[in-house]
This record gives sequence, C-alpha cells and structure tokens, in this order.
Amino acid sequence: MTTDQIRGDEYQVEYDSGSSTVRFQGTVRLQTTDDYAPVNELLLRAHDAAAGGQLSLDFRQLQFLNSSGISMVSKFVIGARKRDQVRLTVLGNRDIYWQQKSLGNLQKLWPNVQIEIL
Repeated sequence: MTTDQIRGDEYQVEYDSGSSTVRFQGTVRLQTTDDYAPVNELLLRAHDAAAGGQLSLDFRQLQFLNSSGISMVSKFVIGARKRDQVRLTVLGNRDIYWQQKSLGNLQKLWPNVQIEIL
C-alpha cells in the first residue's frame, strides 16, 4: 500500500492505493487551474493505478470546494469517462449542502459514476 498526499493550509488530499481511494479533507479554495494542477495530477495517478478496477473519490470530510475545484473534479470525471478504464464511485456527506447539490451533477457527466451521499 502506498499513500500519496497533498497538503495545504486548510486541506489535505490523499490517495490510498490499498483501498483505491482519494480522500479530500478540510476546505479547498484554490483559485486557478494551475493551483489545482497537483490535485489533478494525483487524481490522474490514482486513475491510472486503478485501471481495470475501482476508484473511489471520498469527499465526506471536505467542508468546502470552490467552483474552480468543482470544475477540476468535473473535468476529471469527463476524462475518466472517455478512458472508461475504472468503475468510479463518489462518496459524499449529506450534512454538507454543497455536496448534495454538486456531487450528484457528476452523474450527468458520466451516468456510470456511482454516487453515494451518506
């Protein structure tokens, strides 16, 4: 099992290869595509490592993700759909309003994405 991590002042994004899960925690308010590049690269590495299997994106401990971050995640889902190499599951927290509203929209981008708002 390997763990790949990105940390900021208010957030952490961690890829756990043992469970094929990328976990987002805290509050992410990065401003530009360049600012989100390390997170996007981590997602792409996780996707490649999970090829032929399952990949989970766990947002349950993420309090806030700004529109630039939601856009980055949306583009990742579109790219995963085009490659069609993983079964993608998105985990959300029903107590965090933005997750109820935004994470469900990912299924519109790729109907095969499994959304679980717990």
